[in-house]
Amino acid sequence: MKKWLILATVLTLALVVAACGANSDNSKETMGGISNASGNESSTSESEVVITAKNWDFDQKEYRIKAGETVDLTVKSAGGVHGVRILKTKYSIGNRETVAVKFDAPGTYDMICSVPCGGGHSLMKAKLIVE
Repeated sequence: MKKWLILATVLTLALVVAACGANSDNSKETMGGISNASGNESSTSESEVVITAKNWDFDQKEYRIKAGETVDLTVKSAGGVHGVRILKTKYSIGNRETVAVKFDAPGTYDMICSVPCGGGHSLMKAKLIVE
């Protein structure tokens, strides 16, 4: 019985670690929010913000954009497969996707990783500050 428990623990740990380690160039994920079909409609946007995600962390704790301005938000994964969901909005951005966003009023929004990516997944948080 003890051997089965150890085996199950090792297999579970391997699955958790592998969840963030998978990085397929062919993955195109739609996370349920508004997204561009082509991923490159930046001609209507006034600027671009790139959010780089790696295992259990974003490259910045805060991202800033201007109120009333259309901004392309792009998610790039430096390790594993990640996505971003902006809480209390309709915006969700998958791995290697670009979504044009516009916020009319200043405010602060919490962003989280929208793709379960292992043991540190719950730590993947950042803020989008609309000025």
